[in-house]
Amino acid sequence: MNVKDSFILYIFSQFKEVKRRHLFQYICEHDHFDGILQATPQILSKHLNLSLIDSHKIYKKIHDEAFKRLIWQQFKQTSVFTWFDPQYPESFRFIPDPPLVLYYKGDLSLLHSPMISVIGTRKPSQQAYRKINHILNPLINQSLTIVSGLADGIDGMSHQYALDHGGKTIAVLGFGFNHIYPAKHRTLFQSIAQKGLLLSEYPPHQKPQKWHFPERNRLISGLSLGTLIIEAAERSGTLITADQALEQGKEVFVIPDSIFLEQAKGCHSLIKDGATPVTTADDITFNLPT
Repeated sequence: MNVKDSFILYIFSQFKEVKRRHLFQYICEHDHFDGILQATPQILSKHLNLSLIDSHKIYKKIHDEAFKRLIWQQFKQTSVFTWFDPQYPESFRFIPDPPLVLYYKGDLSLLHSPMISVIGTRKPSQQAYRKINHILNPLINQSLTIVSGLADGIDGMSHQYALDHGGKTIAVLGFGFNHIYPAKHRTLFQSIAQKGLLLSEYPPHQKPQKWHFPERNRLISGLSLGTLIIEAAERSGTLITADQALEQGKEVFVIPDSIFLEQAKGCHSLIKDGATPVTTADDITFNLPT
């Protein structure tokens, strides 16, 4: 583990003026990340796309010993890892706009297990649980970790199913750990922290914002070997994750249903666009990369 580089990256992640994509570009273009601490305000402005006012403010902060001691204590007391750490999932290194700092609760070893993302509508049909049971039970028996987003509906059902049937699950969150959304998933949140893994790119104090959820979707698909959509309406946000999975070169699996079922219309659109229709777990495992 490169503790120095990880800590420096953590420091810069504390400034809202510093955008993730500019930090990532700096990492890609420089052999020694710690050189950023020696950069002048003008160099910081150039490489991190900052105004001179912001770069001077950040320069002053990162050279303030009291500030660095405070952030160091915070860094050591927080369950966090970065791009530079061995815990960082290799799959994230190959997606557009990878996360650079990740907070976690639970079993980090799950990040190195085979994973399948399971997502869908927040308003599932009465048949949704039967679909989950039919497909997920064999996947869990084959030691696939279930990845989802802790949202209402299919996400929460998939996490709970994995826990109830001896499986492992990872929840990728659109908020910091001090805030649980939806609130009714508090018990599920705690169960995943104890028996699975909670993962977020947002610091613990960060409240959920509506743009966080489409942003975090790239991580749900990025972690996994493929993405399974249980149900999705025609304008479902689930389709965003499906698009991101395809952009990442991942397989998208869809359960077809009646043409009259509202929660299947998005699924049928994806099938028309080339997603793989599945009726059994074997349809998924046969098409997953080994």
